[in-house]
Formats: sequence, C-alpha cells, structure tokens
Amino acid sequence: MTHISKAVPIGIALVENDGQFLVGLRPDGVALAGYSEFPGGKCLDNETPAECAIRECHEETGLVVVTIEELDRTTFEYEHATVDLSFWLCHLTGQLSRVEPPWEWLSLESLKTRKFPDANAGILEKLLLCEARKSQ
Repeated sequence: MTHISKAVPIGIALVENDGQFLVGLRPDGVALAGYSEFPGGKCLDNETPAECAIRECHEETGLVVVTIEELDRTTFEYEHATVDLSFWLCHLTGQLSRVEPPWEWLSLESLKTRKFPDANAGILEKLLLCEARKSQ
C-alpha cells in the first residue's frame, strides 16, 4: 500500500528584475542540497502562498517584493515530502539592493545551465517558452 502524505503548501517567489531572476543554492544538510532554487518555503498556518512567497523572499534575501501573478502551481512527490508548489512572479518594491551569496541574479539563458529540483521543470519550461516568444 502506498502512503500518500498531505501536500505541504509552498510559496515560491520568481523575482524578476530587468530580465534577470533571483536564484540561490540550497545549502548542505537540507533536502536537495546543492540544487539551485528560487526564494520560497513552507506556508505558515493561515498564510496564502502569495504571502508566503513575499515573506520567504524577504527572510532569505532581504529583498522586499510584491506578487504580480501566479505563473504555475503543481503538486510533486519527492521521497522526503509531497509539496504543493505555487510559483509567483514578483517584482521589487523599492530600489534594488545588493544580494549576498548564495543568491545571485541570472538571465533566463543562464537558468538552463543550473540544476533545479525536478518539481521546477514546469515553471522553467514556461519561463523559457515566454522568453522564446518575446524574441521572435
């Protein structure tokens, strides 16, 4: 019998600024260590995924963002957890402040060279498809 756990709601901030996206590296000692990631994390009780994306982005990077629109939502089952991922396009609310490692700004083209968790495949495909349409 397969055990199906309740999906953990996750809010993810796809912070776009001047054609680049904010990307970090998952630290040692956590699930999927060494993979690239967008800012985000588990939703608190009574917190929407959009609110979570904003909060997590600020906690992880120090940047204050606003959500623009939900670009994708997907449920994915890893060995360690089942997650309900909500990907939010976000923009900075103020002036761009410097980001510290492990965070950096990457072009969409550069995203192709990074190893992201499997659950990110759909949103990466959407971002690259949108970029391809713009350049036609």
